[in-house]
Amino acid sequence: MVIKWSPLAQRSLKEIYLFHLPKTGREKAHAIVTELKKETRYLLIFPEMGRKEPVEINSYDYRYIVKGHYKIYYIILPTHILIGLVWDTRRNPELLTKLLNISPTQQ
Repeated sequence: MVIKWSPLAQRSLKEIYLFHLPKTGREKAHAIVTELKKETRYLLIFPEMGRKEPVEINSYDYRYIVKGHYKIYYIILPTHILIGLVWDTRRNPELLTKLLNISPTQQ
C-alpha cells in the first residue's frame, strides 16, 4: 500500500507553508510541513488508526489523525491511502464540512 496526496491536500500544505513563512522563516515553515507529511507514514502500518469523521453528504469514509493544530484527513482505498485534506483546527468548521463533501477525485 502507498500514500497518495489529493490536489486539495497538496494545496493545503502549500497554504500552511505560506502562512508560517513570514512569521517563522523558510526553514521553520518547511519543517512544519515536513512533520505533517511524516505523520502520515504511520498509516502504512495501521491505516485504521485515525478516528472516523462523520460527513453527512459524502459517501467516503474519512478518518483523521492529529498533529499539533492540524487534522490530516484521509480515505482508505483498496490500493492506497488518499490524503484528502490537511486542516488547521483553528479555522471555521463550516468550511471544513464543505471541503470534505467534495469528492477527492473532483478536487
